[in-house]
Amino acid sequence: MRLKHRSLFAIFLLNCITFSLYQIYWFFVTKAEMNILNSRENKVPFFLWFFIPIINIWWFYRFCKGMGAATKGRLNKWLAFFAPAIIGLIIGAGYSLTTTITLGSNYYNPTALFSYALSILVAILPVLYYQSYLNKVSR
Repeated sequence: MRLKHRSLFAIFLLNCITFSLYQIYWFFVTKAEMNILNSRENKVPFFLWFFIPIINIWWFYRFCKGMGAATKGRLNKWLAFFAPAIIGLIIGAGYSLTTTITLGSNYYNPTALFSYALSILVAILPVLYYQSYLNKVSR
């Protein structure tokens, strides 16, 4: 078995439609595919660890380590591990800037819709980043 090639647009659309619930499914399916391909030391542990606080950091590290092995070293495990935080900081800085600019309007606050769009982006961008590397390997 090999990694499945997934459309980045379909991932984006499904995440928007399901309010990012598709992302949980994506992690589960990708974990299963990587466990079939990877050696024993790069296996990703049981998926329910994903939902337990503090332990999910360890699970995510193992996921990124497995992703590095599945992509044959194209994606560094540390870069994959810190990508969500870096993307969140960059988008969060843009959000705080626009919130400061539009804070004076009392009757209509467009930042509510903007906040929703940014939260979807923060959730989806790391998955799109990971899938782009997995698509390169799946060809």
